[in-house]
Amino acid sequence: MITAALVVSACTSDDDGADDEEVATSDAGDDTTDTTEGGDDTTETTEGGDDTTDTTEGGDDTTETTEGGDETTDTTEAEGDDGDTGMDDSMVGVEGGSGCGIPHGPYEEAEASGEVRVAWNDPLLSFNQNTTHANATANANVAYLMHSGFNYYDGDLNLVNNDQFGTCTIESLDPLTVTYRINEGVSFSDGTPITAHDLILGWGATSGNFNEGGVAFLEDGSAIQTDEEGNWLVLTPEGDIVPEEAGVHYDPETFELFEGFEYVPAESVNFDAASEQFELVTQFPEVSEDGQAITMVYDSFYVDYQNGTPFLGNPAAHVVGRLALGIEDPTEAKQAVVDAFQNNDSEALAQIATVFNTAFDHDSLPDDEGIYLSTGMYELTAYEERAEMTLVANPDYTWGPQPKVETIIYRIIGDPTAAVQALANEEIDIMQPQATVDSVAELEGYADRGIELVTGDTAVYEHVDFAVANGGPFDPATYGGDEATALAVRQAFMKVLPRQEIIERLIAPINPEAEVRDSFTQTPGAPWYDGIVAGNGTADYAEVDIEGAVALLEEAGVETPVNVRFHFADNNPRRGSQYELIAASAAEAGFNVIDGRSPTWGSELSNPSIYDAAMFGWQSTAVAVADTGPNFITGGANNFYGYSNEEIDALYEELNGTTDPARQEEILTEVEATLVETGFGLPIFQHPGVTAFNSNYVSNVNPIAISPTIFWNVWDWEAA
Repeated sequence: MITAALVVSACTSDDDGADDEEVATSDAGDDTTDTTEGGDDTTETTEGGDDTTDTTEGGDDTTETTEGGDETTDTTEAEGDDGDTGMDDSMVGVEGGSGCGIPHGPYEEAEASGEVRVAWNDPLLSFNQNTTHANATANANVAYLMHSGFNYYDGDLNLVNNDQFGTCTIESLDPLTVTYRINEGVSFSDGTPITAHDLILGWGATSGNFNEGGVAFLEDGSAIQTDEEGNWLVLTPEGDIVPEEAGVHYDPETFELFEGFEYVPAESVNFDAASEQFELVTQFPEVSEDGQAITMVYDSFYVDYQNGTPFLGNPAAHVVGRLALGIEDPTEAKQAVVDAFQNNDSEALAQIATVFNTAFDHDSLPDDEGIYLSTGMYELTAYEERAEMTLVANPDYTWGPQPKVETIIYRIIGDPTAAVQALANEEIDIMQPQATVDSVAELEGYADRGIELVTGDTAVYEHVDFAVANGGPFDPATYGGDEATALAVRQAFMKVLPRQEIIERLIAPINPEAEVRDSFTQTPGAPWYDGIVAGNGTADYAEVDIEGAVALLEEAGVETPVNVRFHFADNNPRRGSQYELIAASAAEAGFNVIDGRSPTWGSELSNPSIYDAAMFGWQSTAVAVADTGPNFITGGANNFYGYSNEEIDALYEELNGTTDPARQEEILTEVEATLVETGFGLPIFQHPGVTAFNSNYVSNVNPIAISPTIFWNVWDWEAA
């Protein structure tokens, strides 16, 4: 299924069906918009479409997934595709062996029939979830249904190489050298073969090696020029180009440009995508003679290399070549894309980057079928604007698990109460509602109608982060460049976050064992969790400290009230309750927390000019060690806030090449201690999860904790 590493979603924002998550973009694709919690987060990814996916933590998600996901093992073993599959892992990670998971071998044949109706809380907004602004669970879910790839996670969180699609052969471990080969006969749904050209596009667009810099990306992915200090440039009515200034060029409350002003479009090469993994491949990959494979030589070892592969799913190289370069013939078009990268043709690459960044963003069925080509189980046949999608089994697909359901109706129901009611009324068959006391109780009351629940912790965690380069209360520039004052304001806000109260009032009633999460990289219960928490400094924020917060503001000479624009999902009742608790607590210390809820919060994360603090969930899409790097490193794909720390950057650089588990734990402890010390923000809790389905109409629904949660074994679903 879609390569985790390139689900640039990051941490896909948390969108777990109900909880606003972002998928963490971690390069290896490990986090995807945390879109999935109950469907409320986005892979800017998003919880419920609202959270962004976060690739997590040295295998820590494995613990989460196997807890509460036991039915998965039983079902997949019955099918023979997962669980105790007999797959041989002895040749994984060794020279001559697999560089992208345990090879699966042939899959069972299946006859697709019937229809299953699924509900999610957020709509698909882009057919290219590999861009930073489209890294959301709501986008990643559909990509998983429509695209195949080199690997996917099974019910036991084994990374499986779909060797019917292609193979990843380790030629050398020093230097790390991997050959990624697409099998003959694998194609896009328009009949165009998938070849090395598509792998070159995947590597080139996400590596950052061709980006010329000097730009910022707007919410829609379009690039605009910045000056040397990173200030956005504005074209005035008089034709002058100047750095934007609040109150002069734009409304400081709405952040909309005044009439007559416009941002200066960037004409340079800048792809809105990032992969720490492929950033390490600076040599142009060697293309095989048959045009089906590329061999990558890494500049240095990358610890999570198994997760990431250079196949994007969408966009296709021949479509990008047509749209960007005007070449209609598919073979010529994709060769022109490869030539542009190989020759570092700035003019052509600038056009390719613009198409890659923006041309695939749609919220209804595009007129151009090339925008939504399939490479996997299902083809998209209809998309009513932000309301409902129809996906039909791809008749030409033979290179992976075979689906048993002919048609999937994918409905967008933003209101979790309405979604629960739709399930009760037999209007939908599967959903991941936000896990609240009321929703769980209501669903349990429908047991006599065939409604079954699967509960357990998810791989999504809630957190609050601060924008530190937007001219707001947490930015040193607001205080004349005084770093200490800005840090004091951030620390004061951290002291008023009522994390324990949020647990007790909103999470414990669903999961009595719930506790505050005190780690940015580890799931509670994971092997490294206690050790890292003991050394990261979060103990200083274990309880609300109003007096301490007031003292910090007074000592720093900061006048109150301090306005804090608080960004979070609009269609998430639990987040609304969290905001109320935070606002009330913060007010006691002199903070005025401004309600900044938004229905499109996920795509807006990359524009911190409209907020000062963001609250959402990061959802993991893989089991990895260094996948959290893009959340915190300078310029990281999931670091939306302007945060930059040389020590953090150096630690993650070391972690990427470290295979010793003891040193890995030490590095992550140092990372977290620095994040706390410098006031990055705070984690709050691990998301509880619930999947509900009507067993009268569908069977074999067995979610896993990481993205794509309920969809991971869609091929096992059977319609009654």
